Amino acid sequence: MASEQPTPWQPDRRWADPLISLLALLALLAAGYSLGIRQRQAQRPAERAGLHGRLVETTLAGPKILLGREVAEKDWAKARLQLKEPWDQALLAVLRAELVDHPDGPPTEPAWKDLPTTPATERFHQAWRAAYAGGPIPDARSRIDVHRRLGSGFVADRFEARLRDREGGGDALRTQALTALQMRLVGLGMLGLLMGCMALGGLVLGIYLLVTRHKAPPQALPAWGMSGRAAAIILLTWFLAFFLSGQIAHLLLLPWPAARWVAIPLGYLLHAAFGVSLICRAEGLRVMDLWHRVAPGRAGSDLAWGAAFLGLAVLLVVAVALVSNGLLKPDQNPQRDLQELLRSLSGWASTLSLFFTVAVLAPLFEELCFRGFLLPILARGRSIGVALVLSALLFGAIHLQPVGLPTLATLGFVMGLAMRHTGSLRAPVLMHACWNGTLFLLMRAFA
Repeated sequence: MASEQPTPWQPDRRWADPLISLLALLALLAAGYSLGIRQRQAQRPAERAGLHGRLVETTLAGPKILLGREVAEKDWAKARLQLKEPWDQALLAVLRAELVDHPDGPPTEPAWKDLPTTPATERFHQAWRAAYAGGPIPDARSRIDVHRRLGSGFVADRFEARLRDREGGGDALRTQALTALQMRLVGLGMLGLLMGCMALGGLVLGIYLLVTRHKAPPQALPAWGMSGRAAAIILLTWFLAFFLSGQIAHLLLLPWPAARWVAIPLGYLLHAAFGVSLICRAEGLRVMDLWHRVAPGRAGSDLAWGAAFLGLAVLLVVAVALVSNGLLKPDQNPQRDLQELLRSLSGWASTLSLFFTVAVLAPLFEELCFRGFLLPILARGRSIGVALVLSALLFGAIHLQPVGLPTLATLGFVMGLAMRHTGSLRAPVLMHACWNGTLFLLMRAFA
């Protein structure tokens, strides 16, 4: 006798509506609390130069060192406006001192008006005077600290080479700095060329989508039998678990401070497993049945479309970033937490574990929630366009990065388009994985 098919969850509105209201309130309180913590942390000056400063370092030093082209004064002024963090400003001051001739005397020592005097800043000023004004040479420990705070890259090496000149020569370190700069320029050039090609392909895809906008997609979005109330309870409960799982992971790892990097993979595994189990229980599915529902059809075709939509995402996200940065003028780096975590990693185990979380686990689960689950449910009672916008805004908001909301929502919108066009989760998962993985590797290279 055939087994009876489980009935999707249809909670009674008499208790479901109050529960949804309570969960929504708790979710808002949790989001507000986490956002407040992030904002307070962002107001604390960074302890070393960040990704933005290192990118400016490379783009300004490259033309001068390799081509002999002088950096225009407008480019220096633009860099000063872009770099808000104190150690990014210190990096820029050293870079200018190295690249610009100073016939009238030593370069002007930077003054950090917004940064209180600390032992670290005193060490930098002492090193500056030793490098450019003939002051006493700092001890090795101070120089190592200044080198680390300047990013341990081209500028830091050139600064240290100045000090070594007084001890017998810093040419070897200058050669090392030049080689590293060349490698970074080649890497950034290849990445820029790749992004340009992808953006061009994205433009072609965008035109194609506009021309064929009235054409029905070959595969419908996944169908869910549970009610909208059930979906709301699942999403709100998962959102709360997102915050709690991180706290649980940190508590479990308290006895092992050296393993604190495990907290992110462990926390993500906990809340991802919890979210998948909620969806499976509410719909009466096994995990493999869930995957077959959200990713039907042929993998090759879905992945090809995912690559095409990734190009459209590059085009639109870059355009939105240019506009939003001009309007919002952000003072803080939305990826600062991840950058600081990457700097603290040592060894392949921690790096690969975090890369797996960022580039594999997060794309799989987030795309299941937002494109495989939320988008089809939102599209049941309204137009697909409204559903795409709402799911994209929620995707951007869940990251709790107000400055990054325009670009995150744009990325979510394009991934929603990919899901709508293919009816399969493979395309947006590929896009999300490539996006996160590339960002991770870029930050790791400059960490």
